[in-house]
Amino acid sequence: MIMAEAIAQAVANQSAEARLAALLRHLQAEQVEHVVVEEDGDSGEPKHKGASLVVAAESLPQLPRVLHEFCRRNDMSLVDHCHRAGEQMFMLGWFDAEQRPEFVSLRVKHPNARAGGWWQRKREQLNRWREPCGLLIACLGPEASGRTNVVERLGARPLAPFADAHIMDLRPHIMHPVPVNPENKVPRGRFGTMAKLMMFVADYWLGYWLQIRPKLVASTMVVSNRYFDDILVDPSYYRIDRFRSLARWLLPWIPRPELWLVFDVPSEVLQTRTREVAAEEAARLRSEYRKVLRRREDVVVLDASKPLDEITAEAERAIVAQLVRRTARRLGLPDTSKDNPTSTDVLLFFCRRHVPLLSKLVRVLFNSDIHCRLPADVHMPHPYGIVLHRQAVIGHRVTIMQQVMIGGRDHNQLIAPVIGDDVTIGAGARVLGDVRIGNGATIGANAVVTRDIPPGATVVGADRIIAMSRNSATGQGEAAPNVTQFPVSSRQNTAA
Repeated sequence: MIMAEAIAQAVANQSAEARLAALLRHLQAEQVEHVVVEEDGDSGEPKHKGASLVVAAESLPQLPRVLHEFCRRNDMSLVDHCHRAGEQMFMLGWFDAEQRPEFVSLRVKHPNARAGGWWQRKREQLNRWREPCGLLIACLGPEASGRTNVVERLGARPLAPFADAHIMDLRPHIMHPVPVNPENKVPRGRFGTMAKLMMFVADYWLGYWLQIRPKLVASTMVVSNRYFDDILVDPSYYRIDRFRSLARWLLPWIPRPELWLVFDVPSEVLQTRTREVAAEEAARLRSEYRKVLRRREDVVVLDASKPLDEITAEAERAIVAQLVRRTARRLGLPDTSKDNPTSTDVLLFFCRRHVPLLSKLVRVLFNSDIHCRLPADVHMPHPYGIVLHRQAVIGHRVTIMQQVMIGGRDHNQLIAPVIGDDVTIGAGARVLGDVRIGNGATIGANAVVTRDIPPGATVVGADRIIAMSRNSATGQGEAAPNVTQFPVSSRQNTAA
C-alpha cells in the first residue's frame, strides 16, 4: 500500500515540462506531423506552461481525438479549446497532490494561417460569439455560508483557461433603481412587486447582451454572487412576498448560467457562524435552494461546512469539470461513459419531461419513482424499483443498480443525500438522510448508508466501510484488511 501511494504521489507531482515532453512524444507516435516553434516572450498569454506547434493541414482534423486519448492515458483532461488570431488553443489540465488544478497550453498554428484573410477572421469572431470561451457561474447559498469569500477568491485568481474574471452581485446593474433603505422589510404592493420583477428581467437581458456576453467572448469567467433564483428561495428578503408565481413564470426568460454552485451548510453549523437566522429558517433555506435547482443538470452542491481553502478548491474542481464536459461536447469527442439500455432511456425521458398521465404510467410499469435531476451520463443497467428523492443530488458518471433507494430518513427532514462523481451503488442499497457520498465510492449490494462516506471508500452492510487508499490522480488503491464502523457524521442532529 505504501508503494502504491508513492507511485500515485509521483504521478500527481509530475511537472508540467515532463507532461509536455510526453505529449510531444505521443504526437510523434500517432504520426501527427508537427514542428515545435519558439514562443514569444511578450505575447501577452497567461503565465502558465505551454508549447507552440505548427501542425500539417492533413493532421489538424485528428488532433482533438489524439489529445483526448493522451489525456485519458495520463489521467489528464482536455479542458478548453478556442480559436485566437488564426490559431487554435488547447488547454490540458490535471490535479496535483493537493487536488488543485494545474494546466498546460498547446498553441497550434496552421502552416497557411494567413491565407484565410478577412473572411477567416470574421468567421472566427462569429464562432467565438456563438460559442464563447468564457463561463457564467452563479453562486447560491445562505448568508455566512462562505459564498462571498469564495466568489472573491475566484475573482482574484482566475483559472488559467480564462483571460480575466468579473464578479457580479445578483444582477448586471445596467438599470439603477432609486436607492432604498436596506432596513425596510415591508413587502411591496401589487404594482411595486410587478415593477420590480420586470426591472429584474430587463436588467438581466440588457446586461447579458451588452455586458456579460462580450466578456464571455473575451474568455472572461463571470462569477455572480447570487442570482435571480434567490427571489424564489427568499422572497421576503427582496420584499416580494406577492406574485411568487409570476417570478417562477419569468424564470425561463432569464439568461441561465452554465454552472451553478450551491453552498450547502447544515443548519447547526450555520448557527455557529451567525445568530441572525433561526434554525428553522436555515433548514428551510437549505431545502429551498435544492428545490429550485433540482431540474438543472449543471449544479454542483458544495460542502460549505469545510474550511475556506477546501471550499475554494472544490469550486475550482467543479469549474474545470464543467469546462471538460463543454469542450468534449463542442469537439464531438467520443463518450467514454457506458451506454444505457433502451428501457433506461424510456424511463428517464418521461421522468424528466413529466408528460401528464403517461409519465405516471411509465413509473408504474418500471416500479420506479425518480423526481431529482439526473446528469446525462448516469448509468442504470437495470432501471427497475429505483426510488430517488426529489432533492437528492446525483453526480456525474454514477452507476445505479436496481432496487436502489436514495431518500430522506423521516417525513420532517427534507434534505436528501448528495452523491459524488464516479460512484457505484449496488443493487438493493439504501442511502438515507443528510449524507454525502465521496467521489469514487462504492456502495455494496443491500448496504444501508446513513452517514457520510469518504471518497474512494467501499461500504458493506449497515454503515460499515472498508477503508481504501485511493488517489484521484490514479484512481487506484488498496483495501485495508479491517472493516471499521464509520463515525457518526457531524451533520446529524441529536434528534436523528
